[in-house]
Amino acid sequence: MAELGEKELLRRLGRFAPPGQLADDAALVPSTPTPRCGVVSSDVLVEDRHFSQTTTPPESVGWRAVMANLSDLAAMGADQVVGVTVGLGCPGSLPWHWLKSVYGGMVEALDQHGGRLLGGDCVGSPMVTLAMTAVGTVDRQRVIRRRGAQAGDWLVCSGPHGLSSYGLSLTLHGVSAEPGRLQAQAVAAHRYPRARLDVPPQLRASQPPGTPWRVAGTDSSDGLAQALHLLCGEQGLGAHVHRLPIPAALKALPDAERHCLWGGEDFELVLALEPSWAQALLERDPGFYHVGTVTADDQLLLKDAQDGQLRPFPSGKPFDHFSQTSPMETGTHGIPGPPWRDRPPVRTQTPDSGG
Repeated sequence: MAELGEKELLRRLGRFAPPGQLADDAALVPSTPTPRCGVVSSDVLVEDRHFSQTTTPPESVGWRAVMANLSDLAAMGADQVVGVTVGLGCPGSLPWHWLKSVYGGMVEALDQHGGRLLGGDCVGSPMVTLAMTAVGTVDRQRVIRRRGAQAGDWLVCSGPHGLSSYGLSLTLHGVSAEPGRLQAQAVAAHRYPRARLDVPPQLRASQPPGTPWRVAGTDSSDGLAQALHLLCGEQGLGAHVHRLPIPAALKALPDAERHCLWGGEDFELVLALEPSWAQALLERDPGFYHVGTVTADDQLLLKDAQDGQLRPFPSGKPFDHFSQTSPMETGTHGIPGPPWRDRPPVRTQTPDSGG
């Protein structure tokens, strides 16, 4: 598998499914003729691959597992979360209080979006694994797909990139972060990310009258550069990126560009939109970034901040589940607690809201 790599493995597995079935962040579920259809996404977290019990708070393990799945739902345009099922694997020696906190983190994350724990299964395992499936719904006329970008579209993203990656880097190096400092904010961003389920309603609200629904998008869980490749490069298109969405606090770091482009796990949405629609979205929410433009060629080019010239993206590699390196966390102290303690929940529609 290491020789194949994750991308090639997914391509080969895709032969067992209908054409295009594995081409997006989540799968649409066929339903009876109604205005809405189901959206399903699955993700797996493995101990010592995605987290370490010695350094990762159990609440964070549960929170991140949920938010990773909900981010895929948001990337498909979902605005309602039904809930998740969880397949748990764990050794018999695992303390109950640790597992209780993991599930507590899951429920806290689900509460932010009106979802619930729907069920699951459990089995003995040498290490902790969480195989999660999330279920949501989307207006069938407002689905977001990775394909569909056109030359001239604006590329926008829902927020800054790089803070989560910097937080992971700090954790890997065992940096002690004092509350309120940049380091603490970065580690908290890595441990307690938020799925952008608020974006699909903003897209609807900013859609110019008479403009058809044509939105290409994906989430940036594997990095901004990979998201742009999925939206443009894999569709035979290119991109001119004139502005990187680097958080102001990170710009002084020598590797800020790497964190932004290749770090991943920011869970923002990256979108290709008709220019007038993108402009309306940017005016509606100043937290969005206009990062560039889709081009007809197949090159991903970045504007040099020094001389203004367009050059190929700097070298880097998105996270690959079958690479030889692991993002396992290995040590940190003094990190702030879960963000739900002092942040209001993101308001989205629930299955019972009727809206």
